[in-house]
Amino acid sequence: MNIRMNKVVLSFLVCISASSAFAKIEAVLGNVALKSNPNIASLPTTNESEIIISRDQYVISYNKNHRSPNWVSWKLEASDLGNSGRTNKFSQDSDLETYLTKKNQGHAVAPEEYAGSCFDRGHQIPSADRTDNREDNQATFMMSNMIPQTPYLNRVIWEHLENYERTLVRSGKKLYIVAGPIFDLDFGAIGTNSDILVPSKDFKVIFILDADQTAADITANTPTVAVIMPNTLEDGSQSPVESKSCPSFSSPKSGNMNDWQQYKTSISDVEQLSGISFNL
Repeated sequence: MNIRMNKVVLSFLVCISASSAFAKIEAVLGNVALKSNPNIASLPTTNESEIIISRDQYVISYNKNHRSPNWVSWKLEASDLGNSGRTNKFSQDSDLETYLTKKNQGHAVAPEEYAGSCFDRGHQIPSADRTDNREDNQATFMMSNMIPQTPYLNRVIWEHLENYERTLVRSGKKLYIVAGPIFDLDFGAIGTNSDILVPSKDFKVIFILDADQTAADITANTPTVAVIMPNTLEDGSQSPVESKSCPSFSSPKSGNMNDWQQYKTSISDVEQLSGISFNL
C-alpha cells in the first residue's frame, strides 16, 4: 500500500484555497452543493475541460471534449451495500444534456453510442457500490459515469478490484475512492461521431479508513491503494475501436481474484499519467 496523505490539503472542503479550485470549473450540476458533498475527501484538479456533477451518490468531473469523465469520486461504506439489485438501465445524463444543449456545446453521451464498438460501457463508480436502493443504483448507470473499457478490463481485473473494495467495507472499513481514464496513448474514439475518446488505461486511488472515521481523519498514516490498469485485451493487445467481428470474450467463472495487485503503483505515477493532481 502507498501511504501518503496531507490532512490539511485533503480537508479541501474547509480549505481557504477552495475558491481558486472552483474558478477552473465551468459549471456545477446536480442536486448536492459541492462543498457539502460527502462523496469527496479532496477535490482533484486538472487542466482539462471540467464540468462538475455533484449528486448524492458521487461527484463527477466531466470532460465535454473527451465526452467522458476526468475522474469520479465516491464514498463507500456498509450502508451503501444492500439488496436493491442491478437496474441495468443505462441512461443519458439529463442534467448534463440540458446544460450542454443550452450552451450549444453538443450532447451528453447516449447509451446507444457504444453500440457497434468493441468496448463495454465501463462504470467508474460500480453498480454494486450503490445497492442500498433502486434510485442510488440507477444513478450509477448514467453515461456520464462511463468510459470505454475492454471486456477483459471491465469484467475481470477491474471487477476483481471492486470486489476487494467491498470486502474491505464488509470487514468494517470505509473507503474514499477516485477513478478515471488515462489518455497517454492514442487508442482512437468511438461513438456516433467518433468523439468519445478511448483511454489507454484506467486508474483508481483508494483511501482506507475505519467505519467510524470521516475524511477529516485522513492523515499521513492512512492506508491507500493506487492502481493503473491497461485498457487492453487479455493478451495485452489493443482492441479495435469497432469491427464487424469484435474479439470474442467470455468472463471466467473462476480465476485469480488478486490479479489486480500486479497493477499497483504510486499516487504520483497516477498524477503524472492522468494529468490530475490529488493535491497531496
